[in-house]
Amino acid sequence: MKRIILSMSIVLATAMSMHAEQKVFYLPDFTIDGLDYEIQQVAGSIGTVRVNDINEPYVTGSVTIPRTVTYDGTTYYVQAVDGFWPEEGGLTKLIIPSGVDSVLKTAFSSVSTLQEVDLTNVAYIGASAFSGCAIKELTLNGAKLKKMENTAFGRNKSMTKLTIASMQLKELPDFAFAGCEKLATISLGTYITKIGRQVFALNPALTTITLPSSLTSLGDEVFYNDENLKEIKVLAMIPPTCTAKTFDGLDKTKIKVIVPAGTVSAYKNATGWKDLNISDGAQAVERVDASQKQSVKTIKNGMMLIRKGEKIYTVTGQEVR
Repeated sequence: MKRIILSMSIVLATAMSMHAEQKVFYLPDFTIDGLDYEIQQVAGSIGTVRVNDINEPYVTGSVTIPRTVTYDGTTYYVQAVDGFWPEEGGLTKLIIPSGVDSVLKTAFSSVSTLQEVDLTNVAYIGASAFSGCAIKELTLNGAKLKKMENTAFGRNKSMTKLTIASMQLKELPDFAFAGCEKLATISLGTYITKIGRQVFALNPALTTITLPSSLTSLGDEVFYNDENLKEIKVLAMIPPTCTAKTFDGLDKTKIKVIVPAGTVSAYKNATGWKDLNISDGAQAVERVDASQKQSVKTIKNGMMLIRKGEKIYTVTGQEVR
């Protein structure tokens, strides 16, 4: 059996996170339908609360967080999902309605029964909020999602597919999807500009990935110890900024990097990229019917092309041939 050696930085980060973010249990202000609520503020007959699941019996199965609850004559708006959902609970599915815009740090950390989450309406995901869960397929496509913190979905050992298409989420934080052992399919959409340290580290099922045209920078050891990663397709016309350690933990001689037509020289002279096997995406251009005055086609690495007359251009105006 092949032994996977953990990156020391991941080990240290995990240990520090567990120490710094231990859950402190307390009595809720009130409980309704098995969910516990902590009052944040009250003005007249209106208030705001955070919801969690502190006390037994714990909620099980599919749970939809309510937008409002009424207690002792006061209507409370649920502001956030707090970090007190038990590891031993039986929660399998989580739905968060519009208006509840935050999932706070460690909220569902190590809830190993949680397999499905609907985060369409969420704007903020805290550190380790869903680390160690059993989410199988994750889609982050809500128009509201702006930010998530370190290790947000790390160690999801059941996750096989990840799709990110949120228009406001620009950065993937450190360790965001590290240790997702079955994660094989990743779609990053067209809005991500920055990928942090070890975001996809320790993901042995990953064999190929496409980096979007919007990407401008990559942190240290992004794909650390992804032993089966063979191909990286890059759609950015300008090589995203790397560190000298961006591709550490990979066999660089075996990684094939396909870049947009006409950018090979730039990539071969860029820090980090120059150590990899760079090839030109132009070799995969599909045939375009000469009778068409203008058409849109794709090349093998997913880049859109536009034909004008006898010439073919990228959507940014660079001539391919």
